[in-house]
Amino acid sequence: MQFLNTSFVWRGKPLRSAAALLAAMLIAPSPAAAAELFGVSVTATGPWMAATVAATGAGLLVAVIGLAVALRQCWRAQDENEAEVSRLSAELSAAHALLNSERQAILLWSHDTDQPRLITYALEPELGVPLEMRRLSRFAAWLERESALALEQRFERLKESGEAFNQVLTTAEGANIEADGRPSGPYLVLRLRAPSDHGEERARLASRLKDAENDLSAFRSLLQALPIPAWLRDTEDRLIWVNQAYVSAVDEASAQEVIEGQVELLESRQRQRIDKALDAGKTFRERLQTIVGGERRSYDTVALPVGEASGGVAIDVAPLESARGELDRQMAAHARTLNRVATGVAIFGTDRRLNFYNEAFASLWQLPANWLEQRPTYGEVLDRLRADRLLPEQVDYRDWRARQMAAFDSAGADALQEDWWHLPDGRAIHVAADQRPDGGVTFLYDDVTEKLALESRYNALIRVQRETLDHLREGVAVFGSDGRLRLFNPAFSEIWGLDETFLGGSPHVDEVISVCAEQVEDPAPWEHTRGAVVDVQDERAAFDGQMTLGDGRVLAYAGVPLPDGATMMTYVDITDSKRVERALIERNEALEASDRLKNTFISHVSYELRTPLTNIIGFSELLDQPRVGELNARQREYLSDIRSSSQALLAIINDILDLATIDAGALELKKREADVREVIRSAELGVRERLSAENIDLDIEIAPDVDTLVADDKRVTQILYNLLSNAIGFSEAGRTISLNAYRQGDMIAFSVQDTGCGIPEDYQDSVFQRFETRPQGSQHRGAGLGLSLVKSLVELHNGQIDLRSAEGAGTTVTVLLPEDGQAKHPDEVEAEARLQQVH
Repeated sequence: MQFLNTSFVWRGKPLRSAAALLAAMLIAPSPAAAAELFGVSVTATGPWMAATVAATGAGLLVAVIGLAVALRQCWRAQDENEAEVSRLSAELSAAHALLNSERQAILLWSHDTDQPRLITYALEPELGVPLEMRRLSRFAAWLERESALALEQRFERLKESGEAFNQVLTTAEGANIEADGRPSGPYLVLRLRAPSDHGEERARLASRLKDAENDLSAFRSLLQALPIPAWLRDTEDRLIWVNQAYVSAVDEASAQEVIEGQVELLESRQRQRIDKALDAGKTFRERLQTIVGGERRSYDTVALPVGEASGGVAIDVAPLESARGELDRQMAAHARTLNRVATGVAIFGTDRRLNFYNEAFASLWQLPANWLEQRPTYGEVLDRLRADRLLPEQVDYRDWRARQMAAFDSAGADALQEDWWHLPDGRAIHVAADQRPDGGVTFLYDDVTEKLALESRYNALIRVQRETLDHLREGVAVFGSDGRLRLFNPAFSEIWGLDETFLGGSPHVDEVISVCAEQVEDPAPWEHTRGAVVDVQDERAAFDGQMTLGDGRVLAYAGVPLPDGATMMTYVDITDSKRVERALIERNEALEASDRLKNTFISHVSYELRTPLTNIIGFSELLDQPRVGELNARQREYLSDIRSSSQALLAIINDILDLATIDAGALELKKREADVREVIRSAELGVRERLSAENIDLDIEIAPDVDTLVADDKRVTQILYNLLSNAIGFSEAGRTISLNAYRQGDMIAFSVQDTGCGIPEDYQDSVFQRFETRPQGSQHRGAGLGLSLVKSLVELHNGQIDLRSAEGAGTTVTVLLPEDGQAKHPDEVEAEARLQQVH
């Protein structure tokens, strides 16, 4: 029917079918209205119908009430479930926070699977515990081998029997981590935690325990291998451990039998002495004798407390005593031998006391026997010798004595193996210190005064002879009476090209001649040498001569017979002398030809250049005269250029002629007493026009004590003119040039200073060379002859020239001319200059 599909919405939920019908009946005023509400036509009327509808409505009302109650209970249960879910979620979050608050990783296994489940992971990466589940469950992949094996064994027991465990493991990164495994219901839980302070302390204690066990095992193995008896006793003085040497010493089969039977190596009274020392907390050290193997033997016994127990060893010294007896016998024999030698011998023991001395020692130092028998120390011996003035004089005796005493130290003995003492009485003592195996020192004192004197004289003679021969330019060879070479110097080997190894083998004169004769053009001089060396002659005489070698060298040789029958030959290479002689002859001829050429050059230049140039200058001056005719401005400018260029060319030619004349030695100075002020004025007039044209000022200062000097005044003016011209050329417009004249000792100094661009340091040495010119950033560029001519003229006056310059700071040129025209030694001039600077 249609009402069965009718629906209402109650609290947001649809109500269909019967619930909708019941609701309609409850809210409709009559059955007809209810039918109309559902869109149903009700045709039946009457009481029956009304009763039917009423009964149906009552039933439906009960059903609706029951349904409403059920719905209310469902909604209440849903609200309670949602609250429980929220509470469980909060508890789960708190549990996760609590697990993550510790540095740990938790793995969970169920009994029915071998694959674990990672519950939480909060470990630092540096611990070396992987986060990946695949590697984390494989313990050998991230643990050390021993830790991995231990964890796998403990975990297997946990799975099989539920045995819980807790242990400290070491990762492959070297970090410690604590592993805790235990069952929990149907699960197995493995917790990996970063070690706490307690865990780290336990790990350290475990490591120390393991090291202690290893050390104990090593010490026991060492004691067991020792060939000397060793034992340990408990607090009740009972043997608890012995080594195999102890077992052999007491003739037992095993250590167990020794311990069970308490078999003692030492006698009871000896053990009582040991116990008394141990009870006092002291170490017992004493040589004891006991019966071993049926004979009495001596043992160096050492016993010491070990905690509350004690231990000891017994060292068999019977071989040592036997060796000592043999040593004593040998020492007695050595003492008898040492008493017969001339070298003083003193043996000091490890306590630095005198154990032995021979008669030579006492005689050398004049020490009484009764004092030596008291066994003085080495320091006391040194002090007594110092008191007797039998030691070398020392500035710091304490330091010297300490160095002597260092011979007893193993480090100092090597540094004091040998020493030389030069005593105040003139004696020389050779001291040798030899450290003995027992720690003592043996001192050997040998008086070498006479030996050193003889060696000194002999060596001096040999050195003088050797140094004399080795430094001679002449080759020297001495042939003995048997014809063999006895002595030669390096010059002989070098002149003849002979190997020193060959000469050092004392070859016969024939062997030397066979090598050297091939190098000379005429072998006759060597034949003469052979006859002088090996022939028997009634009278031996000296001889000399010259020989020419195949390579052009000329040698002068001489033979001198020696008193012992030997013959000394000397060879001097005079090739250079010959060449110099020829060169001097050729040079003299060349100089004569050069002198003739220079004179010819000077005469030609003077006639061929100066005469035409003088005519050019004269005609240019004539054309400038008004009577010749009027010239326009351009013509006058050209004429001025011709005249200035001609003057410059004439100055260059004059400089060249002067230099050529000086080189030829033909320039003669006309020295006379010249007025310094007139000379300077003449130089100033020569450059006045250039100063005006360049807008440069000239500052002249003449000291009051400067008046005259003996010189060629024209050449001095030329010197100053060239210096001023050079300064003007390297100065900028508006600058000032200084010319100073002052006295410097017996010299008159002329100093020209400019403030121009200066001369670089690497160029200053070449400025006086001819044709050397550099503008250095200025417009001036000359022929490079001015300063060269200045230097030549100054040297002709027996003077000196000095240039000082700094790049960017100007140049100062100082000329020193002797006041009286006489030459002075440079050292005297320098000394006078320094004296003047001081004053």
